[in-house]
Amino acid sequence: MQSEWGPPARPASGLIWAYRFGDGSRPEAIALDAPLVPNPPGAGFVWVHIDFVDRLARDWVAGLPWLCGEARRLLLSADDYPTLDFDATAVWGRFSDTLQDHPGEDTDRMVPMRFAFGPGYLVSGRRHPVRAAALVRSRIEAGQGVGTPVALFELMIEQVLRAIAETLRALRTEADSIEDRVLDERLSDEARRLGPLRRTAVKLHRQLAGFRSILREFPEDDDDAADSAHAASCAAAERLLRRIETLDQEVQEVQDRARFLQDEIAAKLANISNRHLYVLSIMTALLMPPTLVTGFFGMNTGGLPFLEGVHGWIGATVIGGAASGATLLLLRRLGFFD
Repeated sequence: MQSEWGPPARPASGLIWAYRFGDGSRPEAIALDAPLVPNPPGAGFVWVHIDFVDRLARDWVAGLPWLCGEARRLLLSADDYPTLDFDATAVWGRFSDTLQDHPGEDTDRMVPMRFAFGPGYLVSGRRHPVRAAALVRSRIEAGQGVGTPVALFELMIEQVLRAIAETLRALRTEADSIEDRVLDERLSDEARRLGPLRRTAVKLHRQLAGFRSILREFPEDDDDAADSAHAASCAAAERLLRRIETLDQEVQEVQDRARFLQDEIAAKLANISNRHLYVLSIMTALLMPPTLVTGFFGMNTGGLPFLEGVHGWIGATVIGGAASGATLLLLRRLGFFD
């Protein structure tokens, strides 16, 4: 017998969307004010996506009798760190997603996506628009079939991993551009460009580490278990972990390249600074003797040479030039121009 998931009226005001998935057929969108009735076991499931900012939606989730107390508490909690827990029939947790394109917001900002799924249902929710849920909805409306809540959960994670892969491609392209300019010694703002690249790579590594931590918490496959949903969960977790490990290796490669480029840029900038200091030191050494000569002849004392006559400045200039020449010869002898 079918039973309603809760009062269908005002608590559904925080409902963003809901879909009913049948046995391989195209999912059917459920009206936001319609009763949410789960499919019978083995006949599909319902996906409900909730805005947890809405108080009525939180009250509705808090009153769901078919969801265990631990799952309800996690869905309604204000914590944002990745986590996962489960019992004999359900899995619930949080993972980090990025903001969906939102004016005035940092689209690289990590925000939590909450979920709980079990036989016949998947409940997801957020306090900020997230990219994974929107992308999954687009795929579903485009005709992609999803047979189980586990498959829908896996599809959500895949959308996040696909977005991470796209970001990684952009980071590698940016690193290639910086590396080309560094090798060609055409430095301008490469150090400034390297900062956002490293910051983004660190964010991706943290996000992948969060996924790895929750997926490793999935219940291990039990040979004695007869629940096909349990086996499907384990298989999905293994597939996602393999993809995450590959992406994390790529992130670490980008981080290693960024550190190498930072060291290379620092070395080249230090070399450029040393050359400038070298030229400045030579100029200072060459100008010191003429400065001493001009200081000497600038004293207001009696008996200074060349004081009488109109060509005294010529003699002072010759002495200053000779002093600079002698300094230059001394610097050459000491090996400053090797």
